[in-house]
Amino acid sequence: MKKEKASNYPASFYDATGPISVTLRNDMMFHRAMHSSKKALKGLVCALKGLDPDTVKDVELTNPIDYSAFANKEIILDVKVILNSSEILDIELQLYHSNVWERRSLLYLCRSFDSIGVGEKYSELKPTTLIAIMDNPMFPDYPEFYSHYMFLNTKNHQPYSTLLSLNVLYLNRTDLATEKDIKHDLVYWAKLFQTTTWEDLKALCTAHPDFEEVAKAMYKSNIQSQEKTLFEAHQKFLMDKAAADEEAAENERQMAELKEQMAKLKEEAIELKEQAAGYKAQTIEYKEQIISVSTENARLRKMLADAGIAAD
Repeated sequence: MKKEKASNYPASFYDATGPISVTLRNDMMFHRAMHSSKKALKGLVCALKGLDPDTVKDVELTNPIDYSAFANKEIILDVKVILNSSEILDIELQLYHSNVWERRSLLYLCRSFDSIGVGEKYSELKPTTLIAIMDNPMFPDYPEFYSHYMFLNTKNHQPYSTLLSLNVLYLNRTDLATEKDIKHDLVYWAKLFQTTTWEDLKALCTAHPDFEEVAKAMYKSNIQSQEKTLFEAHQKFLMDKAAADEEAAENERQMAELKEQMAKLKEEAIELKEQAAGYKAQTIEYKEQIISVSTENARLRKMLADAGIAAD
């Protein structure tokens, strides 16, 4: 891909002002930034894992992308990392509503965990964590900033295994951040994802110099017109897909509602039919009773007439 610089941007990110066209909320931009800066990748991993940077010897991005050959809008742009050669992290932006995210996330987690080949020892399986970065709450009744899930005994909460875990970071709930989240700069990272102007981004970099490499990577992609166009097209694809999925889900919900109403109407129709059958049986019984009474009345009249007694 020939990189063409957009003419409406200044030479330096420090001089840029106004809205950021493609922010870190764009999953291609996120992947690009993490690919461009190992320092930033390490910082994000430490924040998400609650680690002291001194304890992290290495973070290896295992799924780099050649953007010059990028063509598939449906490519999965998660950030797969090997931490200290001993742990797998799968970090994914999930900022658009998806009705199948729960199942997708479990599938991604299991696929990442399945990291050994035929004949390799099970002991070589690495602890694996999928980390989703989201806006929309999965469980609105239990709001959190950073949720942690793992396999537990439902009675005594004893972990079955610590090898598999799934975390969810909610960008718009920094108000619920714990002291640990704040200590490890996770709130700063949430703000970085939410930043939409160059002024706010520069302010964040002033408070947190480690973000400078992310800001420079974002700026570089924003001033390369072809790359920027590619990123925007991918984001539009995701937005359109999310809207289509939501519309399909709403149609499915309405269809299910109609089916439920039809089932209720069918039950009511059966009940009415049974009531009508009951009324019909009662009517027949009443007719038989009337005939019986009439027959008995006629017999009594005849007896009275035979006895010479006039009937009233």
